[in-house]
Amino acid sequence: MLRGTVPSSPSLIANVFCDNVRRVAAFDFGCRSTSLDRRSTINDIASFTSAAILCVITQTTMTTTSPALAVAPFSPIDALLPAARVKITLDSAVNIASQLSTATDANEKRELLHDLEGLLLVTQNYTRGTTPMAVPQQPAKQYLNAYDDYRRSLSLLEKPGAILVQNGEIDAWKRLKREERVREDADEVRAALNYYTSNLNFNSQEFILTATREERSRLIRDDKIPDVKTVIASDMGLRYLHRNDLLTACDDARAELNYQMKQDPNSIDGGELLDILLMAQNACTKWFALIDERDMMAAMEIVQKEKQMPK
Repeated sequence: MLRGTVPSSPSLIANVFCDNVRRVAAFDFGCRSTSLDRRSTINDIASFTSAAILCVITQTTMTTTSPALAVAPFSPIDALLPAARVKITLDSAVNIASQLSTATDANEKRELLHDLEGLLLVTQNYTRGTTPMAVPQQPAKQYLNAYDDYRRSLSLLEKPGAILVQNGEIDAWKRLKREERVREDADEVRAALNYYTSNLNFNSQEFILTATREERSRLIRDDKIPDVKTVIASDMGLRYLHRNDLLTACDDARAELNYQMKQDPNSIDGGELLDILLMAQNACTKWFALIDERDMMAAMEIVQKEKQMPK
């Protein structure tokens, strides 16, 4: 079992945390060739980084000796319902696209395209029933108190610089939170997945490192003990990278669907659309793989019952 310690400086958490997240993001972006606007999401990850930093400081007594055992981050089941609706919609779209790829009758193709239009091009209101999370005006009180404690340990010459660093971090956090809210308003799939991650709680005394197999092997081989900042950066880096793969594929699927809808019925070909939707489904599966299976099954059951209720 991997054990770690909690760093004592809020500034250290912020600096190293952001560096680690940007490193993960930069590596992933360098390995893929996708649309620039979607892949310029280092700011997206940095936006979550700020929230996660606050979560660490909120739940942690700053100490250099606290051991960490393994437990996964958690969130209420209700927070997973919007993402579960996305998954069910996507699974349905894949099934319909599969039928479209083998259909030969022109009328059947038109009907299947109409069904896909209702799933992919019509607003689904995935976050219905949730309470919108207002953009916070300032970090948690525990964050501010932790910085106060840190500054008291500094010399008189170091304190002014620490105040500037703190103000800069808080301003950047506010800006990134506002920018992410604008993106959520424009993309309901992003909003649905973000609603879950925004409600995640990390127990900084106990954690699971959800890194890749290669990264875990390297840490064990090099005798590198992960700490909380490394664990959360790894966990949320993966969540956001899978989310961004899903968003990219959804954008591509909408574009392909719009293209096919303009074609002559005899020229409609659902093969490429199916391939794109399968990529989206795969990214969605990877995103859900980071969630406790019992939570996922419970959320899916609730959403399935929603669909059976009379409208």
